[in-house]
Amino acid sequence: MLDVVIVGSGISGLSTAFRLKKLGLDLVVFEKDDQIGGNIKTVSQEGYTFELGPQTVLADEEVLSFFREVGVDPIVASPSSKNRYIYKKGKLIPLPMSPLAFLFSPLLSLSGKFKVLREPWAPAPVKEEESIAEFVRRRLGQEFLDYIVAPFVSGVYAGDPEKLSVKHATRRIYELEREFGSLIRGAIKKKALGPRGKLISFEGGLFRLVEKLSEKVEIRKENVVLRIRKKDERFILDTREGKVEARVVVISSPAYTSSYLLKDLSWSASLEFDKIDYVPLVVVNVGVKSGYVPEGFGMLVPRREGKRILGVIFSSKLFPGRAPEGKDLLTVYLGGATDRDVIDLPEEEILDTVERELKDIFSIPGFDFAHVKKWKRAIPQYTIRYQKYLDLAKEMEEIHRGLFLTGNYLSGVSVADCIRYSSLKAREVAEFLK
Repeated sequence: MLDVVIVGSGISGLSTAFRLKKLGLDLVVFEKDDQIGGNIKTVSQEGYTFELGPQTVLADEEVLSFFREVGVDPIVASPSSKNRYIYKKGKLIPLPMSPLAFLFSPLLSLSGKFKVLREPWAPAPVKEEESIAEFVRRRLGQEFLDYIVAPFVSGVYAGDPEKLSVKHATRRIYELEREFGSLIRGAIKKKALGPRGKLISFEGGLFRLVEKLSEKVEIRKENVVLRIRKKDERFILDTREGKVEARVVVISSPAYTSSYLLKDLSWSASLEFDKIDYVPLVVVNVGVKSGYVPEGFGMLVPRREGKRILGVIFSSKLFPGRAPEGKDLLTVYLGGATDRDVIDLPEEEILDTVERELKDIFSIPGFDFAHVKKWKRAIPQYTIRYQKYLDLAKEMEEIHRGLFLTGNYLSGVSVADCIRYSSLKAREVAEFLK
């Protein structure tokens, strides 16, 4: 009988497995597909190296320490990555990074800026839980929502700010109001508003991290877990290769897969997890002639500007070796919660849209390379009343001792969030096995 079985080889499962293996536990990772890494996928093609899923990791000291333990060396993004742009009325406008830059930026009107400056005196919330849109309108105004926050929400969640919970999707912002009564006062006292860390990748792309983790643990690919039952103090897993018994099961798959795996333990919990919304996303990597995009991380397009593109990452501006000499690699995003139908379009129509809108925005005449990846269920949406899913996960772990749930629908959607959460889950597993 194994100490631990981990279901799913995404970053959550592999990080947890790595930490537990270091403790000397006997464990196996099961992966239903022939490829590991979940949505971390790096491709090299025609001289370009590009990501189909997450593009970078915003790594704080805890995450950097994890990389050192794994034995993988990160590369830090170009200093120009601090430059971010918003598309407005046919122009790329730098996102202001200081109070002075904000005052002189054309991104907001005079009245929009005045609303932001009055933020410390914004009224208290009248609802128990607000959407991001409700929160921002109350504290910072409609313009700030339209041209700064909504594009940011598209960039992180591909989500709809009218539906996402400020408490769960942007907890740091929510806590600033609760602690200081004002975002501006809180930012001044904490000397920062957004998350901190170094923007990194690895030589050859993010999949290098997956490869290094996979060297440390046993992974059985193309082995579907069909059923999980509990008998006495052990779990019995029916897999494609046969029955497996373990003292602990860690399910690190997406909520919709976890739902299926939980049905024999709790039919009601299975039905609930299946309700978690994952939005579709189309990722288009294109190679273009250099000289058309500015130095920087990328740009976001507010929905009210009438484009289908959500945003563009200037991938070859961030890390070396991403494009051939004289070329730039751009990663373009479409779809999300506000444009779900794009996932059903033929690739040719998607490429026509990308080519047309890149020409409108950057005057790029066309591209000599393109790769389209469709994610039908890309990113979990931390919607209003999302707490019920977090509570349900804890309840399942308490009722079925030895069962642990992890993944970006519980930990936060970023790679860094999943890595940090794996530390917590590994400690919980180790404590249980004592």
